[in-house]
Amino acid sequence: MKLWSTEHVFSHPWKQVTEAAWRKYPNELNPNVLAIDVLDRNVLEDGRLVTTRIFGTQWIFPKVITTLLGMPEMCYAIESSEVDMKNEKMTLKMINYTFWGILAVEEKLVYQPNKENPNETRLTQGAKIQINGLQFANYFEGVIAKNFESTSIKGRTALEQVLHKIKIENFYLTLAKKIEELSLDIDKAATFIDEELSVTERIKELTDDLDKASSIINSEVKHFSTKIQNDLKHLFNDLNADLHEIQKTVVVRDTNPRSSLVAAVQQAGITAKSNTNN
Repeated sequence: MKLWSTEHVFSHPWKQVTEAAWRKYPNELNPNVLAIDVLDRNVLEDGRLVTTRIFGTQWIFPKVITTLLGMPEMCYAIESSEVDMKNEKMTLKMINYTFWGILAVEEKLVYQPNKENPNETRLTQGAKIQINGLQFANYFEGVIAKNFESTSIKGRTALEQVLHKIKIENFYLTLAKKIEELSLDIDKAATFIDEELSVTERIKELTDDLDKASSIINSEVKHFSTKIQNDLKHLFNDLNADLHEIQKTVVVRDTNPRSSLVAAVQQAGITAKSNTNN
């Protein structure tokens, strides 16, 4: 049996790295992964997500091993994963299904926030390789363990590519959201302006109507006042003319035309005619 392990720190938060891990395949750096299918997925009572997937792959082993074992075109492996969002821990365990009785390869990956920097993610990766029933098993186990080193580097590089893609996607999503918010603000501003203009127009119309009404009222008042003044003036003129034209005749019933009453009336400038008739 051979054991292999390594550690790596991603300069990205745990949530982004674990999302990238789910979206890692397919990628051009790991073309040996040909198919993936979900066999089972459950959320436990404590909130942990448990998933079982099957991988269809072409194993990249030294030719001597593939010839010796007679590798088929498609080999299968089972992956069991557990995502603990509360404690920010993601664990992936993969074992080969093909040739399990002869060749057993168990791989384990654990993603956790880096203790030194919570904005980084530490990957702890390890594998256990065991070959049964073949000569030089120890040698072949060592060859496979060494092969894990190169494939793990490609896997981390592929994960970085996915992280970069996610970063771009998030940037565009943020930009699209800001554009949408700006568009809504513009629509609100346009609506507000339209409403303000409508109110302004209504106020202007009301002001114009008040001005017209005031003008009409002032005109009517002026016309009425002028008419009253003219009517009064004509009345006064007519009265004055009548007063000048009327000859007041006072009939004094007195037997003595030279009496004091007649004299007083004549002295006042009023024509008086004495009438001695009863």
